Amino acid sequence: MSRCNKLAKKLGKKNNIFFLVDKKDDSLSKLIINNSTILLKKDIFNNSDKIIKILKILKNPIVIIDSYLSNLNFEKKIISHSKKLIVIDDLKKNHFCNIYINPNFLNFNFASKINADIKLLGPKYSFVDLSKKKKQIKKNKVNTIKNVLVFMGATDSKNLSIKIYNAIKEKNITHLNFKFIIGYNNSTLESIIKRNKLKNIKFINFSNKFLNYLNKTDIFISSGGSSVWDSVFLQKKTLIFNHSSKQFENSFNLERKGLIKVFKRGLTSKNINNFLILETKLNNKNNFESKNFFNAIGVSEIVKFFF
Repeated sequence: MSRCNKLAKKLGKKNNIFFLVDKKDDSLSKLIINNSTILLKKDIFNNSDKIIKILKILKNPIVIIDSYLSNLNFEKKIISHSKKLIVIDDLKKNHFCNIYINPNFLNFNFASKINADIKLLGPKYSFVDLSKKKKQIKKNKVNTIKNVLVFMGATDSKNLSIKIYNAIKEKNITHLNFKFIIGYNNSTLESIIKRNKLKNIKFINFSNKFLNYLNKTDIFISSGGSSVWDSVFLQKKTLIFNHSSKQFENSFNLERKGLIKVFKRGLTSKNINNFLILETKLNNKNNFESKNFFNAIGVSEIVKFFF
């Protein structure tokens, strides 16, 4: 949703934007751009006939898919009803589309089998907004590390937020201020939020202010999803707790470049605390020029491929 919303912001001034979702909640309308339309259709990728009807009503629009659930057969059925079919994927899967985008730091030998007219591969095509650079990037002249932002994705399927929270509570880490972003599909934190008495821990809902929160933090703790690129771009110390083996290659490649640190031990409170304490020391803070790594062209340039 985050990447599609970034694209929508660049496309929305001259185009009508529709978000096709299989689940709608109250927070969704607050996350997407104004004047866009939400279309609800359950079990999207198993209902190609119903999706095709929608595409016909919309007169064969540009279609952007950003979902792990998308599959080759589905894409083959809808591509003829799309002005252009654009697929964004972080995984090593086969696709059938006009434009394929995978912004991760991977070995792309597999991409030769992907049927696409244009393939945008690697961190150069990460979904960062270059117009935010001067406004958002804080100079790396921090004398102390104080603020930590934690975001484990929309659903946090392995409850990593809770494990990190419990570790902080058990060790009584009070010299750092933590903000936990609650994913829009993550209800598991509710019980902890009600019981939380730690003054240095706050919970905030995921919103379109994410980049503002990220800019104001010293350290970003993430599950290794697409938000890692914003963190690297903003030159933040980035700590990754991968919740899926599918993210390992990208994360380990970024770590070898010295851009992030990956947690690799068992998810015990002791291991988590040792990792946090070690990585929040000032002399262990990453210093790098992100532009020298991926030289991203930015979202504004990516959308030019769509026309």
